[in-house]
Amino acid sequence: MLLKKLSVLLCAALFSCITFAQTNNKKSETDKVIDTFLQCNNQFFEQLAIHQESISQYVDLMTTPDNVTYIPVESIQQNDKNKVLFKKPLKYRGLEITGYQNIYIPTSLSGHFLYWGFIFNNTEDEIKATLNNINWLPYNTNIYIANAKIYDRQLKSPEWQNDPYAIDGVIPRLGTMNKSLYLELSTNNKSSVFCSIQGDLDKETLLATRPDLKPIIEKQEAERQEQIKAYKEKKQKEKQVQQSQPQANPTEAALTHGDNI
Repeated sequence: MLLKKLSVLLCAALFSCITFAQTNNKKSETDKVIDTFLQCNNQFFEQLAIHQESISQYVDLMTTPDNVTYIPVESIQQNDKNKVLFKKPLKYRGLEITGYQNIYIPTSLSGHFLYWGFIFNNTEDEIKATLNNINWLPYNTNIYIANAKIYDRQLKSPEWQNDPYAIDGVIPRLGTMNKSLYLELSTNNKSSVFCSIQGDLDKETLLATRPDLKPIIEKQEAERQEQIKAYKEKKQKEKQVQQSQPQANPTEAALTHGDNI
């Protein structure tokens, strides 16, 4: 009888250990995804692909035709559709993540601005205290910035350089791109941590950081080509109509003018 009880206790203990190990493994997988997100490069999307099962417990994922895994939102260009809330909060180093946001702001003169990141059910101070390995610097009264980088296509070096001039109100100059990590206060003691790439973006450099955008960019390019084609066809038809109309010679024009008088 004693042996039977010991056997039951050992099995229960073993089951608890396995469950605990599995839980810790899940946590470490989700931690790894968020850790790589904070680097603001394409490794974030690689980690989403590797740990799809763990992340899918919190938010649905999608995969592009090129096998890039990402978190989808309804529209990256519409303020009311660029956010998705999680099925349940994701715990990260004592913080609580409740959603994901993906924002695209095109401008005619200042370039393109892209932000992607997570919504936290925590204050800025709580996030700074937890992510104290990041050198957060004041950007303005409500926003902190970290790891600011600049890429200048005119320089010989193909690498991103540290950007000491990443301050509020200064936009990237022509031929340059900026990349940074932002901590922003939102509402009701909630905060957002965003990665951003902005400025005079070229397709190759953008996709090196944001490979998930390739289908969107290709769709935009196809739509642009269709618009150009439609414009050219319209102008060609207008020209053909103009050429098909009979042209009056100077004598006929003078006689017509005299009749009107």
